[in-house]
Amino acid sequence: MAMSNPLRVTITFHGPFRVATGVPREGLDVPVDKAGLLPASSLKGVQRAAARQLLPARADLVDEVFGGGMGTSLHSPSPWHWTDAELDGTERIMPRARVAIDAATGTARNDHLMFGEEVWARTAVFEITQRAPLDGVTRRRHHVVLACSAAAVHALGADRRRGHGWVTLTPADPAVDATVLADLEALRD
Repeated sequence: MAMSNPLRVTITFHGPFRVATGVPREGLDVPVDKAGLLPASSLKGVQRAAARQLLPARADLVDEVFGGGMGTSLHSPSPWHWTDAELDGTERIMPRARVAIDAATGTARNDHLMFGEEVWARTAVFEITQRAPLDGVTRRRHHVVLACSAAAVHALGADRRRGHGWVTLTPADPAVDATVLADLEALRD
């Protein structure tokens, strides 16, 4: 049961993205999961990574918001729940081939041809809902971290450093404005 209004995040895609299944299927080395093109785990993961960059000296706060201590006696689950992204219906799954080139010969390297899929879409939406009790001050602190870490994500999915997955994430309620940025700066100290 949600305990506060969800933080709603709109994703605007600036090119294709791919979150692969990890299991090849006939004719494809890197297929996408057509039932879940952009899963909650991927969204939470890129937000956590962005939060770590925004708050490098506050691993405690990042773990408080996203959950932490995996594999230790200090394991604490996140008080927040991410939904899978709901795409706007414009998405198209397209084939893609990639080949590695041998630098010495300028030809294709043996055994380095990949057939995969990529997703083209315009927009999507996901929500982050509170699933554990938090006092008002803690909830506000978490909202600042969640909104700012969402806004700091500019790429998601596989091959982010090769031109895939370029996005803009726009959180609402709270939107990232001067007040939220000032609160983030205060949390950094």
